[in-house]
Amino acid sequence: MNSIHRLVPASSMSFTMLGLSGPASGAWVQVPPGPTLLPGAPAESAPNVADGIGALLLAAALIVLLGAMILLGKAYDLSRKRARQAAAIETRISDAMLADPSLSQLPVAATVRVPLWRASPVTVTITGSVPRPQLRQAAVELAVHEVGGSVKTYHLEDRILVDPAMVKRAA
Repeated sequence: MNSIHRLVPASSMSFTMLGLSGPASGAWVQVPPGPTLLPGAPAESAPNVADGIGALLLAAALIVLLGAMILLGKAYDLSRKRARQAAAIETRISDAMLADPSLSQLPVAATVRVPLWRASPVTVTITGSVPRPQLRQAAVELAVHEVGGSVKTYHLEDRILVDPAMVKRAA
C-alpha cells in the first residue's frame, strides 16, 4: 500500500510569525495524514484494568441499590395492606356494636393493629366506659365474635371501664 503524505510549503512568513527563523524557512514540511500526536502526548497504551474493576463495582452498587428499592416498595405495599386490613376489622366491630341496641349509645371503641409479620397475632384494643359489667362482657364477646371471623390469631386487650355513675349521668 502506498502511503500518501501532504507536502506543505513552509514559508518564511509563517516561521517569522511564530518567532522562528533559520535555515528551514524555505523548506517543505512533510505532514502525515490523519491525527497527529503532540510531542508530549503518550502513545496509546493497553486498557487500564482498574477502569474495568471500577465499572464492575459501579454496576454491582446499582444492582444492590435497585434491590433495596424493590424491597422498600414491597414493605410499603405490605404495610398499606395491613392498614387496610386493620381498618376493615375495626369497621366490622364498630358496625356490630352500632347494631346492638344495648351498646349503640355507649362510648366504646375498638382499635386494631395488624403487624407486618404474618405469624404475629392481631392486637385488638377495646376502650371506653359502660355502666354495668354485663355490658362490658357483651362488648368483649361481640368483638371476639367479629375478630374471630376475620383472622386466625388475635390478642384482645380489654380496657373497658365499668362506671356505675354513668347511669345517673345519663338519666
